[in-house]
Amino acid sequence: MCRVDLTRAFLADESLHDVMAELDLPPALNEVYGHRLAPRPFFLDRAEADRVADDLRRFFDLLLSLPHRLFDGSLTRCAAALGVPPHEAALMSAEPPPFHGRADLYRVGEGFRLLELNSGSQLGGTDLGDIARAIHESPRMRDFVRDHGLSYVHPVEKLLSAIGSGTVAFLEAGGMLAKFGKGFASLQESCRRLGVDILLGELEDLTERNGWLHLNGTRLDVVVRFFSPAQAVGKADAFLKGVKTEIYTPLSSYLYGYKSTLALLTGTNLEDDEQALVDRLVPWTRKLEDVDKDHLRAHRENLVLKASGEFAGTGVYAGWLHDDRSWRDLLEDCAGRPHVVQERVRPQLDVVPGDDRGWLTTWGWFVTPDGFAGMSIRTMPHEAGAVVSYGGNPNTRVSGLLVH
Repeated sequence: MCRVDLTRAFLADESLHDVMAELDLPPALNEVYGHRLAPRPFFLDRAEADRVADDLRRFFDLLLSLPHRLFDGSLTRCAAALGVPPHEAALMSAEPPPFHGRADLYRVGEGFRLLELNSGSQLGGTDLGDIARAIHESPRMRDFVRDHGLSYVHPVEKLLSAIGSGTVAFLEAGGMLAKFGKGFASLQESCRRLGVDILLGELEDLTERNGWLHLNGTRLDVVVRFFSPAQAVGKADAFLKGVKTEIYTPLSSYLYGYKSTLALLTGTNLEDDEQALVDRLVPWTRKLEDVDKDHLRAHRENLVLKASGEFAGTGVYAGWLHDDRSWRDLLEDCAGRPHVVQERVRPQLDVVPGDDRGWLTTWGWFVTPDGFAGMSIRTMPHEAGAVVSYGGNPNTRVSGLLVH
């Protein structure tokens, strides 16, 4: 069955409509998300999940080729063109990183359109796989799951598979471990459920001995990086010397998650299949500095302005939520700083039980080198704003994805 048929079947069975309120969630996960669950699960055909993931992997390979195509292989020049500060770019290796990412997409027609590609291991939402697991194991859903042959893919399980074995630490920096303590507790809980005990720490706590990184005296086989290049500036000496410890993912991953990377595709000489891929996935995206001001003002209601290096909905401005004067002032204020302008994507809205309003859903496709790695579903009533962000919009709710 396809996504639409599964959703219709779920909505038609009123006995299932309160399943989300009855989920048996792990304690730490419940502390983070239990009060902000969406009214229903989401569904997807596994073949479609794999097909989009394959598109995203090929798209990432295309992005990896841009330094060579446009800057004679210079990562430094590429970073400068993207607006990455030189002191951050200096921490990035020229070696291509593995693709571990979350692509945020809207459902449009029969397919999906890319809003942004978040590259690296520092991504939120992997623990939402335990919401999918709880839905799948819910007694209320047992018959529906069996009759429709449903399963789930857990992003944390795919992450652990990608990093291999040994002593693993998840590292933040600059006090962020405490700030996001509940989220890291949920992630640690999820790993433990999957049979892996991880350490938590911060970049400042690392030492290096004989090429190995140590955290509070414990030698590390793998570091899963959650800090950004900006956080690492002036603090990365030990980190960079620990060449025997696997770093997943390297700081260079961050480069390919910059929103301005999408704008570099404009004017790039692409093969026919590459151009078809870009046309299928990517809405019109340009650097702010490259677009005529009259065009920006005239097409306000069809444009989104985004800060190139921000995340979690920060620095995203929907033109249709501004009047002409405030939009003009915003454009002037952002001039000279790294921003992109993107065509407004108009997604299909979703139906949820007990609410006549359409809901706006961001499908967060996790992808690793092995392919589809689960989903981060974030959704909210469409009139609640233009940015579906768990951290940036209190109206945002989360759910789990079951695949057929």
